[in-house]
Amino acid sequence: MKFLKTWAFFLGLGACSLPLHASSGTEGAAFLDIPVGAGPAALGSAYSALATNAYAPVWNPAGLGFLSAPEIAGQHLSYIESVHDEFASFALPLKTSLPAGLAAAAQYLGSGDIAGTDPGGKPIGDFSVHYGAYSLAYGQKVTEKLALGVTGKVINAQIADVSANAYAADLGALYKARNDLSLAATVTNLGSKLTFSDQSDSLPLAFHLAAAYQPEKHWILALEGLQTKVGQTNGRLGMEWRPIEAVAIRGGYKTDTTKELSALAGLTTGVGINVWGQEFAYAWLPYGDLGDTQYFSLLLHFGAKDQEKRNLI
Repeated sequence: MKFLKTWAFFLGLGACSLPLHASSGTEGAAFLDIPVGAGPAALGSAYSALATNAYAPVWNPAGLGFLSAPEIAGQHLSYIESVHDEFASFALPLKTSLPAGLAAAAQYLGSGDIAGTDPGGKPIGDFSVHYGAYSLAYGQKVTEKLALGVTGKVINAQIADVSANAYAADLGALYKARNDLSLAATVTNLGSKLTFSDQSDSLPLAFHLAAAYQPEKHWILALEGLQTKVGQTNGRLGMEWRPIEAVAIRGGYKTDTTKELSALAGLTTGVGINVWGQEFAYAWLPYGDLGDTQYFSLLLHFGAKDQEKRNLI
């Protein structure tokens, strides 16, 4: 029974376009809504106003305008049952008249082998499902405090021997109102439909407004609201506490998953360990009866000063 629930949930996240399992009018490639990075995930996905690093291609491409040095990010996510999610990105600041940054990223969601059966329940062999998104992002300051950015991405999906492709863009703005306050706005997954055979489903288009506030050097508070194309309004809240510079303790809450699961499924928590300016992060997210998810990610900086990496500005 648990496997059936798991497979149904996985289809809802990553395979909404499969004709045998989805009704017309659903959103396709919903795996794009899976949080990227253990740090952002632990903060309840309230990260659009904080993404001035190698996670910017996914969370807010405008953050690349504030990138101070080359960065690499990598993630492994142990999802439900055999489902796994991988992510990698590389971000590079550009020497232009106004500060700018360029980044490339790849996200992959795979199911592993799944036992297939016919309508009568007889085995018909194993099959697999995978989804991938491959992105190129650019962000640039237009004033000392304001940056704008865009991400272009190609989305590929394959269910057994059937495949589909879609194309999308994210648009972002990031405004550093003060040294301790950042404001952000993004539009994500604006693009074509994902089509399997004769069924087409829209991508999970959403509009985000976010803020991040650092009342003092040990604390960061983040808040984000989003409106989806299908009419859902969700809220996200995150908080980070650094008792010492090398350790970040994070927690958050988001309403994205509570509608389908339970109130407990909105909780997020995790920890980040900083050594010589590099961060290893872990996050834990519960999904009720479906089980828990565990994130492991690494964020590597090359040449940035510690203080530049710590402050919101």
